[in-house]
Amino acid sequence: MYCRASDMQKERRLMQETINWLSILVRWGHVIAAITWIGTSFYFNWFDLRVRPTQDPVTKENNRGTIHEMHGGSFYYHEQYWPDRDHPRTLAHSGPAQFTFLSGLALLALLYWASASIYLLDASVLNVSPVTGVLISVLLLAIIWPVYYALVRTIRSERIFSLCFAAVVLLLCFVCVHLFSARGAFIQVGAMLGTVMALSVHFVIVPNHIKMRRQIQQGQPLDISLGERAKRVSTHNNYITLPVILAMLSTHFSAVTGSALNWLVLFLLMSAGTLLRHWRNVQFKTDRSDHRLLLAAAALIALGIGLTRIPSSPGSMPAGAVASSEQIHQIVQNRCVTCHSATPSSPLFSSAPLGFRLDTLAQIEASAPLIMARAVNSKEMPPGNLTQMTDEERAQLGAWLQSHQ
Repeated sequence: MYCRASDMQKERRLMQETINWLSILVRWGHVIAAITWIGTSFYFNWFDLRVRPTQDPVTKENNRGTIHEMHGGSFYYHEQYWPDRDHPRTLAHSGPAQFTFLSGLALLALLYWASASIYLLDASVLNVSPVTGVLISVLLLAIIWPVYYALVRTIRSERIFSLCFAAVVLLLCFVCVHLFSARGAFIQVGAMLGTVMALSVHFVIVPNHIKMRRQIQQGQPLDISLGERAKRVSTHNNYITLPVILAMLSTHFSAVTGSALNWLVLFLLMSAGTLLRHWRNVQFKTDRSDHRLLLAAAALIALGIGLTRIPSSPGSMPAGAVASSEQIHQIVQNRCVTCHSATPSSPLFSSAPLGFRLDTLAQIEASAPLIMARAVNSKEMPPGNLTQMTDEERAQLGAWLQSHQ
């Protein structure tokens, strides 16, 4: 019987190590693809806004403007034009977007869906089964694109569209933090916006590019409206990028994810990122800087920071009562060391996450600020409160950490 249990434990650890390595490799590919996609997108957005009419001789028909560049010790010259004949080496840039989406979906499945009870859900927020939580996550991913595209098709004014889509994002932020754990909610919002970006490429940009290319190849007049449709959603992607990056990196921002009004803080910071992007785009297009946009973005960030100062009520304990070091060590042993140990007892980890160990009191004291932020102030740890740390234990831990700083 003992051997069978030992073999099962080894199998679980082997499975977890396999998932960990898959996560590392997929994350690596995801980041590389995302950098390529975002870099290409930002470059062509910059190009479109920076191109200017020229009086110099040009080489292409239907010239719309030119641009001169320097980079890496070389000089470059580009022309923007509407072609009336096909060039066999016309390059497209959809691959990085598609791989970013697929690898991001794989990461969501490996990290958040496969371990939904740990990373995606929090019983104190919504007490549902992991299967139900994953189904809710999938459903939200499935409905966001139709909602976005319905707005694109029905609203022609970009200003009105921006306000309507901002309202949708605000609603998503609020709903997600009431369905998932704080970290899970932020990742879910980022994944939904990333889905909008990727499906815009797949269902709008690429098909319209293909139609335009075929028109040229068949000698038909070029339908410029196809390019305008593709450019519109491409511009939306440009503005959505900074909010998506913020949401995807949010697992490092416990001050934000663990705040009492985290959904509003997330929306304010994403709005600030959108304004910063707009400030830069206006600067590209007009060669002038609109400092009002910078001030507005700074105000949103300041308001978001201010909201993080609202306490999330981690619990209370009698005045003057501070737990002993032995009691604190026992709390950490029961609630934290199952994962954060040189030899984790949890089958979910073969080594301490991020190499963060809390086996000894010395290690606990050395990590006091981080423990205070993640386990006391924000309640992010344990993830999904898997070890069922109580509010009283959090309060005892917080009081002890403060007395040892």
